Amino acid sequence: MDERKQPPVALMMLPLLALGAMLAVQYFAPPKAQTEQAPAGEAAVQAPELPEGGSRETLPAQISPAEARSRADSQNLYRLESDRFVATFTDLNTAMVSLQVKGERYLDEEGEPFELVTTDKERYLPLAPVLSGVKIPADARWRLVESSNERLRFEWAGDGASVTRTWELAEPPYQLLSSIEVRNDDPRTRSIGLGIASAHYVRRADEKGGLIGRPSPVLSHGICQQGDETFREDREDLLSEDETRPMQPHSYGPGIEYVALSSVYFAIIAAPEGGTAERCDMLSTDRGGTKDDPDGSLFEAKLVYAPQEVGSGESATFRTAVYAGPKDYDALQEFGHRASEVIDLGWFSFIARGMSWLLRTIYGFIGNWGVAIILLTLLVRVLLLPFVIPQFRNMAKQRALKPEIDKINELYKDDREKKGAAMMELWRKHKVNPLGGCLPVLLQMPIFFALYQTLSTSIELYHAPFVLWWTDLSSPDPLYVLPIVLGALMFIQQKLTPVQMDAAQAKVMLYAMPLMMTFFMLLLPTGLCLYMVTSSAIGITQQRYMYWKMDQETSALATSTDETDDDDAQAAETTEAATPKQAKPRRKKRTRRGRA
Repeated sequence: MDERKQPPVALMMLPLLALGAMLAVQYFAPPKAQTEQAPAGEAAVQAPELPEGGSRETLPAQISPAEARSRADSQNLYRLESDRFVATFTDLNTAMVSLQVKGERYLDEEGEPFELVTTDKERYLPLAPVLSGVKIPADARWRLVESSNERLRFEWAGDGASVTRTWELAEPPYQLLSSIEVRNDDPRTRSIGLGIASAHYVRRADEKGGLIGRPSPVLSHGICQQGDETFREDREDLLSEDETRPMQPHSYGPGIEYVALSSVYFAIIAAPEGGTAERCDMLSTDRGGTKDDPDGSLFEAKLVYAPQEVGSGESATFRTAVYAGPKDYDALQEFGHRASEVIDLGWFSFIARGMSWLLRTIYGFIGNWGVAIILLTLLVRVLLLPFVIPQFRNMAKQRALKPEIDKINELYKDDREKKGAAMMELWRKHKVNPLGGCLPVLLQMPIFFALYQTLSTSIELYHAPFVLWWTDLSSPDPLYVLPIVLGALMFIQQKLTPVQMDAAQAKVMLYAMPLMMTFFMLLLPTGLCLYMVTSSAIGITQQRYMYWKMDQETSALATSTDETDDDDAQAAETTEAATPKQAKPRRKKRTRRGRA
């Protein structure tokens, strides 16, 4: 068989090569945006006004920068506080000016609570109301009529309408409820609609991960859920490509479950309560710097309700459920609206969801995420044994044939056709399938990618400690111990793996593969590296055991064959001794005829 058809070594590298491709795509492809604590003040300074045709075209004429600063300085702020977060709202437009997530694990490097709001410019504050059918002036100020730790109520009246907005804490974690009631005080019937608009600023300097590193935690997407379909778009997806119609939003609808701005670990989600919305709009625009090198990007997302015909003296009410906090699967499930889809589990999400559930279940018994990862890895390796055992058996047979493979490589080193034919005859003679390792590797790849995505994006690992200096399983190993250990284990595994190439190529593979794996793992999350180390250690143990077992079976077979040969020889001797010798036939005497 031709060398080009001998795949085991290449197939063993498939997960590594695929991982490298994924990381390269994440690096070279346009980033997917969000910033962990991007300075709000910078966002306000560097985010110029949208031209006509932008996603906020329904807003009234904008006030001057000087007036905007004056309004910001004179605004009144009001808080709602739960055991999970502190949300702050302004009386300028009732939008959210701050949301700080509580908990020691969510503190930033300065020890401050994580801040989800990344712009302080009034126009781009999250969850701002955008009414159609009622004109609210740009310099309007809402009046606070009710305030408590769990409920705020604002009112504004004008343009023949009275508008009331109520913010309330909701029971499940990280949830708020927004209710906007519009009463038509005009004698004529009106068509009144509502949009809930949010924005998020991203600095380009914070966007990228390294070539070999994890995706930056600050990268984000605009997400729109329409029925069963999730539209997840990054910055480049949302940038307008039509120069004649700049900055046109991407719109989806009807039947919208929610719209969200989401980073790797956090999200702000707006979902219509008691039904679906008419559409969602998403947009990304470059901000600051130059056209070729902007300073940052502004993400915008808007949930748009269908207009309602409201008669004189009648009211229209729009209720919006809001989730603001970490992308915790259980909390998102409690929120409903298919919100758990904001967690990006990649191509093999159906496997990744099971892995994520299993990891959380194990943690529930153990109480340490690092130990949970080790036990999960052990369980996965055990479940894969039926597929791995044939692979190891095949490798053991190839290992036993290595002297003969070396002879063939040496004998036909300049003749590929004869070498291929000799190898094929060798496999046929010893009943070895050189493709025997294909199926197990291919079956393991979806699980590998699912675990990679799960451990790279799981909020449970965010700032979660393991032991010693591993205090954050979502960040790289600060001392690079795990990547180096993984490289050593890969070297041992490569030594145990039979190769069908010549000595020079085998030497390159022996050193290149471990070095490449170490290089890839240097800046990947500690949790993922811990999984790889554990998996490699278990794999080496399984491989060594299988080789030992095969050697034992071979030795037993050889002993049995020798004993059988001895028994056969002894039986043959006994049979020969017991058989009586037959007398030689007597010759007839020949008589001579006498003469007549």
